[in-house]
Amino acid sequence: MNTMSVTALSCITLIAAGAVASSALATDSPPAGPPVSASAPSSVLSFSPATLDLGEMTAGQPRTAGLTITNTSDGPVTVESIKGGCGCTKVTEAPKGPIAPGASFTVHVTMDPGMKTGIALRKPVHVALAGGRVESMHIVATVRTVIAVTPEVVDAAVKPGAAGSSVTLSSVDAKPFRITAITPSGVAEAGSQAASGTHELKISLEAWHKAGQPATILITTDRPDAPTVAVPVKSAQTVSMFRLPAAADAESPERTAGLQDSIIRDIDAALATSERSPQFRMRLHRESGMLFVHGSDEDISAVREAVRTLPASSNVRESAPTPGL
Repeated sequence: MNTMSVTALSCITLIAAGAVASSALATDSPPAGPPVSASAPSSVLSFSPATLDLGEMTAGQPRTAGLTITNTSDGPVTVESIKGGCGCTKVTEAPKGPIAPGASFTVHVTMDPGMKTGIALRKPVHVALAGGRVESMHIVATVRTVIAVTPEVVDAAVKPGAAGSSVTLSSVDAKPFRITAITPSGVAEAGSQAASGTHELKISLEAWHKAGQPATILITTDRPDAPTVAVPVKSAQTVSMFRLPAAADAESPERTAGLQDSIIRDIDAALATSERSPQFRMRLHRESGMLFVHGSDEDISAVREAVRTLPASSNVRESAPTPGL
């Protein structure tokens, strides 16, 4: 059996063996709570701004902005929690105790855009009130492309020892830049280091396999507005997702993390007699509880069988599998 890699990841970018974008890492659904009756008011909170626009962001550079929340109801309300819809969004705590009618408070929301450029982001913030009511608003932003990667994804779904690939990095504004580091070391060669607006990288798939088949190749540059450029790597035939208990929804995230680790150990033990493909890997996003399994169809089937051996109390279920991108 090949050694498995299980890693806790950030929400925005999880691109591994199938170029899975971070937007798939966490649900945008609000926390569970009793339904609001038809006779209840449409809302008891107002948000200012109604939609928090963080504007144009740089990949890998989080941004923070203030959000004011007002109790618009006729009675006091108590905020039990304020959470982002995924681990990429962090919100400071609300004040303790009841919020009087007409009173307001301000929290600070920080969003990490991840490493993928040229995308529009829309992420929710959920406010859970005492009694089970949940009200939500959204944060929006765009992630600008400073250095374009062509092709956008390296296709490594080939056997070790096959010929390498080429990737071109081009500054959108044609300004020159230098490549100062490549991680993992030895996986790509930058060629001439003369400053220019375009660089061609030679990817060694053999070195990539020896490095543990990393999900991305990280290119460090001397441009302050593009300090790191991520080159996604696609290698698996199939990606399937299994939902484990989510740390973000638990009263004790540390305890939930221990439960997640125990479940993964049980899956690992059940796979002990199975042969895995070179592309097989598992990655866990702790906050959402999403376990991403990458590999061949046989790999995915073996993990499904392992999950079936888990006790029902583990509450592990599979989301729809997705072909490799």
